[in-house]
Amino acid sequence: MRRRALLVAIVIAIGLLWQPFLYPAGKAALLLLDIYSPVLLGSNIAALVTPEPRERESRESLGGVEMRVSWWRPGWGDRHPGVMLVNGATPVGNDNSATRLLGRALARAGYLVMLPEFPFLVEGRLDPDAPRVVDAAFGALRALPETEGRPPGAVGASVGGGILLVAAGSERNVTRADHVTVLGAYFDMDTYVASVATRSQGMPPAVLTPWEPSAEAAERIPPAVLAAMTDEQDRARVRAALAAPSYEQALQRLAELSPRGRAVFDRLSPSTVWGSVVPPVFWIHDPDDSYEPLSEAYAAREAARQGRMVLIVPRLVQHAEPAGGVKGRGLLFVVGELLALLGFTLEVLRLAG
Repeated sequence: MRRRALLVAIVIAIGLLWQPFLYPAGKAALLLLDIYSPVLLGSNIAALVTPEPRERESRESLGGVEMRVSWWRPGWGDRHPGVMLVNGATPVGNDNSATRLLGRALARAGYLVMLPEFPFLVEGRLDPDAPRVVDAAFGALRALPETEGRPPGAVGASVGGGILLVAAGSERNVTRADHVTVLGAYFDMDTYVASVATRSQGMPPAVLTPWEPSAEAAERIPPAVLAAMTDEQDRARVRAALAAPSYEQALQRLAELSPRGRAVFDRLSPSTVWGSVVPPVFWIHDPDDSYEPLSEAYAAREAARQGRMVLIVPRLVQHAEPAGGVKGRGLLFVVGELLALLGFTLEVLRLAG
């Protein structure tokens, strides 16, 4: 079944690739072929028709923070649109296989890709200064001679996606991005922590449903929140929220934090700056995501904002990685999912150049 589904997808992609592959439709087809043909077929079809991306590593000071940066450039030409990737809170940093896969795929489709290894994400720290540092990194990408005059964009995954959205609504560089895409991000730090604590999520309209966080989320989020508090009273309130018997009670305990404690939550919550996010936001969220609940994506969609937001809930994505819930699915399901992802990707790449 998987081979047949992929063959149909390849036929669709070849139809799009009759035009030069640097156009958005061709780029979208190449991007999905690069990501999904190895997963569904075991062979990278896109690699057969494009030059290998050029990879390198560097050390940079971004926003006053020294960090490793991974780069992918297309195998042709010198000037390309730039895309910055923001990892999730993964302890392996830039060695995260899914992020490296995306970086190579974007470069193969014609983008200069920058992946900063933000220390606060590697360490799992809730750092109120994180949006500023992310914004400084994006400013460095925009300033490169190779990207000058080309549409700049950013893609953030998981917790990194939430921080990227905060930067897009509060800082000077990301707010001028042509597009912002997030995969499995959070929208509000209060509701995210309450979901992890009580294993439930507030789905619209005002319906509480069970949600089981991954072991990693359950282990890393509570100590990170506690460590972000600067006084014992706020730490006690956070402990009470984490032990609360209900979602509503957890939210109430978090609302009782001191102004200093609240400032940490507010600074790291996209919900507090959502009305100021200028770039179009493209949001991908796995319906069975166990790192950030799906309710966070729906809350963002329902929140008041003048700018554009496109949400897709595909089963060919598992949190921020390809594949996911395809086992036992039929051919039409897989093809339908691929077509939906193709349409979504094409919308993004029309802005990305």
